[in-house]
Formats: sequence, C-alpha cells, structure tokens
Amino acid sequence: MNKFDSLRPKNLYDDVLAQRKLDGTEFFRLYADKFVDVRCLACNADGSFEFHKWGFSHKRCQNCSTLYVSPRPKEDLLISYYNDFKSPNMWTRLLLSADTERKKLQYQPRAELILSLTKLDKNKNAVIVDVGAGSGAFCLAMKSTGMFNKVVALDIADEALEACEKNGLDTIKGMMSDAETSSADLITVNDLIEHLFNPKEFLIDSLRVLKAGGYISIATPNGEGFDFKILKEKTKNITPPEHINYFNPKSIELLLKASGFVDIQVITPGILDVDIIKKEVQNGFNLSVHNEWLDYLYQESDEVLENFQKFLSGNKLSSHMLAVARKPISKE
Repeated sequence: MNKFDSLRPKNLYDDVLAQRKLDGTEFFRLYADKFVDVRCLACNADGSFEFHKWGFSHKRCQNCSTLYVSPRPKEDLLISYYNDFKSPNMWTRLLLSADTERKKLQYQPRAELILSLTKLDKNKNAVIVDVGAGSGAFCLAMKSTGMFNKVVALDIADEALEACEKNGLDTIKGMMSDAETSSADLITVNDLIEHLFNPKEFLIDSLRVLKAGGYISIATPNGEGFDFKILKEKTKNITPPEHINYFNPKSIELLLKASGFVDIQVITPGILDVDIIKKEVQNGFNLSVHNEWLDYLYQESDEVLENFQKFLSGNKLSSHMLAVARKPISKE
C-alpha cells in the first residue's frame, strides 16, 4: 500500500469527498446571503477572483498570493457546519482509522522536525498545548520525545477529549481563548488555521497563551504548492466551507510577523505531492494537456518520482507546509 492510501484509506476517503461536495453545495445554498467579504487574511491587500467551487468564490491576494474564500461564513455559521453536516464527522472517523499509519509516517517525523527547529530546554519542565487535538495521536507523538513535562490536548469535541483522556493526556475543552495566559512553552496547530474565519485573531491569542520565548508550530496546506499549481480548483484539499484559507511560505511569514511573532522558519516537508498527482492521473486527469514535462516524468521509475518528491519538499514547493515561530522576550 502506498503512503497516500495508508493515510487516506480509499473506501473512506472517496465517501468523505462525495459528502464534502454535497455538504459544501448545500451549505452555500442555505447561507450564502449571510456571507461577508474579507480582504487577504495575511496582509490585508485586495484579492482578485480565481474560481468558484461548490458556489464559493476563491480569490488570490495581489500582494502575497494567499488563496482565500470571500465572501465567507462567519464563526457562528462555521460552527453550525461542523455540528449539523455529515462530512466533518466522516473525516474524523477516517483520521481515527488511520491513526497508527499517520503516527508512523506523519506525526512522529513532524514531532522530531518541530523540536529540531526550536530551542526548547528538556530540563525546563516544558508544557505543550496541541490545539484541535482530535484523537490525541499527535500529542502522543510529542509525548514520546520525552521533551515535555505536560502534554495538553485542546479540542471542542467531547469524543476527541474522551479519546485523549483514555491515552493519559491532560485536556481542555474549548478554544484557544480557554487556555491560561503564559501557560505553554509550545503550541502546536495541525491542519486548523486553514479553517478559521480570523487566523490573525487566533495567533494573537496564541501569543497570550505562550510563555515569553515560547514557540508556535503551524502545519497547514501551502496554496502555492505542487498539487495546487497542477490541479487548481480540482485539488481535493480545496473544500469550502471547511478550508477557507490557503497560505504559502511568504504569506504565513507575513501573518506571523503581523501577529507579533519573531524568528519565523517555514519549510514544506510534504510526502504526498507526487502520490496525489499520480492518483489523479489514474483517475483520468490528463496531465499531458497541463504539462508535457510532468507527463514524461510520471512515466519514469518510482525512484525518479521519489527524488522529485524530495526536490519539492526541499525547495518549499510541497503542498504541505510547516511554520515555526517564537514569542519575543520582553527585552527584544
């Protein structure tokens, strides 16, 4: 089984994709008249229209190339989507079904990578808060590093928190605003910021929760990454109203700076870009029409494609992005 199918089991993934389209289309039909216009979420510049998907208008920032939904639903409507529609729970079940493989292929390497990008002191009784912790699989990966005295799972879902508690994790029910001020040495945010109506507000609140000199780590899609560039609106990761922000290495740095963070590092350690396009080609996507060179590349050996994936990941071209930044110490 390839990495893609290990992390996204085909039978479940196909069902989720079909339900997302139904839910997104119906949500737009019901609530589009309540959506609000926004400017770029990273730099507040104007955006130009790129495409519609399931009714939702997607714009590209003319300054930093962030792709974002505008007009968009506000927080109350987004909460109703997660509570009232089927696909979010279906996605949670898919993640739970692949937890073991996800921890091995994605979470454990990410945990080690995050620590390599920070200067946390192992002897400092460090505290980590994982926001949107789900089953707690990533928390357990961080806990296994032996770096943290306390690992806290923060989530709004009772089912997720019960799973975390069974795994021996400390839990907080709620949002970032429910976490204590200056309580964390590290905040991890995995596949969440792309869902938020106001990411800057979230980051400013994260700054409050961090201790001076503490770090935040953000894993999110790179809207300027490989499969976004090739597939555009056909990208399976473009799923309004779940995903409404697609930052890139340049724009996530702008956003973090504007929110008060320093020492910003951005990498794209993705492992699925090549497999995503390969899967689309197998499903009938005509790659030769879009790029003859890539069409030729995909007819070469698995070794060539593996090396190409390394090239994408190493040059900030992968569609998976990791940003790490620090809260300044008062003297800075």
